[in-house]
Amino acid sequence: MRLRLLLIFLFLPVLSFAAPTAGFDVDFKQISAVPLTPAKGIPFANLKGKVVLVDFWASWCTPCKDALPHYNRLYNTYKNKGLVVIAVNEDDDMKERDAFLKTQSFDFYIYQDKDRKMLGEFKVQALPTLFIFDKNLKPVTFYRGFGPDKTALLEKTLQDLLK
Repeated sequence: MRLRLLLIFLFLPVLSFAAPTAGFDVDFKQISAVPLTPAKGIPFANLKGKVVLVDFWASWCTPCKDALPHYNRLYNTYKNKGLVVIAVNEDDDMKERDAFLKTQSFDFYIYQDKDRKMLGEFKVQALPTLFIFDKNLKPVTFYRGFGPDKTALLEKTLQDLLK
């Protein structure tokens, strides 16, 4: 699985923007991921009324690790306006994941995608992949990859949704 995701990522542009595919919808109440930090996580049923950013990442993925501090900054800037950031880890090696998390300090919610159910529900094809949901939990857009030159566009999207 790890090799397949890596190969797919190598053939993608650094960052692509796209509208969610027709019929794409996620029932947040059915998500079965396990919270890593904070330990209790956030009740997915209570996300309505929030702008939700869901990022799929792994510790072996350099663009993923580059993106997480940026998402942490966004979370701290906009959490009081209704932004929720959920990072979904897809590591095979939990020791590698835990070692990475010990070197970082993130304030948003981090989950482990046991059995890769979320990966399939969100139709993730490469890491990192970021989804943005509006206050009604409807998908607005998703981004594959991460590029620091596009961070202003992401922030503008969030600002518009948080109004």
